[in-house]
Amino acid sequence: MSIRRRQWIWMFSGVVAVIGASAQAQPRQTPPGTTTTAAPVAATAPDESITDARRAYAEGTEHFNAGRFEEALISFEHAFTVRSNPVVLKPIAECHERLGHLPEAIAALERYLRELPTAADRAQLGTRLAALRLRPARVNVTSTPDGARIVVDGDSLPQRTPSDIDLPPGHHRISATLAGFIATEREIDTTAGVGAAVNVTLEREPTITIAAAPAVLAPAAEIRLPLTGPRVSSALWVATAVAGAAAVVGTVFGIMALSDANDYEQSPTQELLDRGQRNALLADVGFAASLLSAGVAVVVYFADRGHAESATTTTNNARLQLLGNGLRVTF
Repeated sequence: MSIRRRQWIWMFSGVVAVIGASAQAQPRQTPPGTTTTAAPVAATAPDESITDARRAYAEGTEHFNAGRFEEALISFEHAFTVRSNPVVLKPIAECHERLGHLPEAIAALERYLRELPTAADRAQLGTRLAALRLRPARVNVTSTPDGARIVVDGDSLPQRTPSDIDLPPGHHRISATLAGFIATEREIDTTAGVGAAVNVTLEREPTITIAAAPAVLAPAAEIRLPLTGPRVSSALWVATAVAGAAAVVGTVFGIMALSDANDYEQSPTQELLDRGQRNALLADVGFAASLLSAGVAVVVYFADRGHAESATTTTNNARLQLLGNGLRVTF
């Protein structure tokens, strides 16, 4: 049905309803026991509220046809306040819908169908009411920092924050995921056609830093130490330290990979899958580096041992001078 035809139907329905209300007014009756001479009965003057309702309805129709929906809504609501005619609820609902007031439009149509259960257009308006109830709500999703992927009810969306998404009415779980940050979730209840906003503040994932022990500084001093037996090659110490550090790194990333796998089973997302695979790969690299460094340490150890046994053991007094910026050994 075209908008123009719908407007004429509203106008006709409102006029008919107002005229019907006027026709129900009874003429003044003669008190019992008195007689009057036969005379034509004068037409009863319309009630002031009916006149006011007619005027307001006509003004509302004029505003609506001109596209002034806010002014039309004010006039229609005034007409309904003066004379509670359910027919006026239809143009009220139409104005609310044009203005984006979906909850108010739904409420007006529900009241119309409730007060006129035998209305001829009940089926048509019932279909329209069902469509209004399913109108999505536009939700503005933002995050700190920006650029996070949006996940709604477990489904990852292509949009990244900040972004507007349309959600059906009801309860939803919205989360934001970003590499290097902990995924954070929010819950929201949406209403048909009503906008909403969700902001998610992301926290950085904990990082593990392996730092060398600080050097102990002391005033310059000279210490004489006797050196006996074979000296341990510095390569052996380096290989052993690298093997230990690599084992620690592999263990840490292995634990993180297992944690990601458990989270993925509970809430599978592409972000968790990628992060779990990356942590597992780093764990494998760490363990491989640890094994390789341990092998090098074993080879260096046996090489130093063989060299020491073939050489003559000499004893020297070493002078260890502790300086403010490091160590210096002299023989």
